[in-house]
Amino acid sequence: MLTVGNDRLWVDDSGGDGPAVLLVHPGIHDSSVWDPVLPLLEDHRLVRYDARDFGRSSPSSEEFLPMADLLAVLDHVGLERAHLVGNSMGGQNTLAAALEHPERVLSLTLLAPGIKGYDYPDDAPELEQEWEEVASSGDQARMVELYGRVWCASGVDDAIRDQLVAMVAAEERHDGFEQDNPEQWSRAGDIAVPTAVMIGELDLPSMVTGSLDLAGRIPGAELVRLAGVDHLPSLREPQAVADVVRRTVARAG
Repeated sequence: MLTVGNDRLWVDDSGGDGPAVLLVHPGIHDSSVWDPVLPLLEDHRLVRYDARDFGRSSPSSEEFLPMADLLAVLDHVGLERAHLVGNSMGGQNTLAAALEHPERVLSLTLLAPGIKGYDYPDDAPELEQEWEEVASSGDQARMVELYGRVWCASGVDDAIRDQLVAMVAAEERHDGFEQDNPEQWSRAGDIAVPTAVMIGELDLPSMVTGSLDLAGRIPGAELVRLAGVDHLPSLREPQAVADVVRRTVARAG
């Protein structure tokens, strides 16, 4: 466990002498989202952690900056630099780290990343309306159902449903303490490390558009589109994710 301010983060480090890869989970799942990928990259040093309010980490009790927690994890495991892999919220955190602290980042593999400062297009008007209605109702069961339908179009099993239930229960507390990372979209062209952007074709149309635009803005970025995959590529196509991580790490030399 890593102490950050008044809170604690669960950190897992495989050790070893292979390329160091930090895996950063999305906002609808804890770090177990990477479980299917771990054995496919066993020759790498794999580090992952649960963000505050997720998995085995403590509830947040104070304001925190997600990017700062990411860097604290690197310090905790003794890594000056690492290859960063992030999904959704985790992708946005890794983007922030690459722009604010480029000396700490060897490469980026971004899975359906959030992009601070990007003007996402509207999705279907009926979805936007339903989202507002469900959020204002405070009905956690309806929110779990909606999140599953929106973010997990490839299917919701018991394990994913448990993750959504935990996330919805902690969301208000997490959002109340989490501070915004620095803006990223206007500076994405400054990223100079090897980068890959992955997006599932079943993800929200706005997320697909954002990933396509981001890949076009980062110099030399590889774009990977996955058919039949939603917002969680590491669960749906772990081999494809592992292959892209390997290629991106290799490009960094």
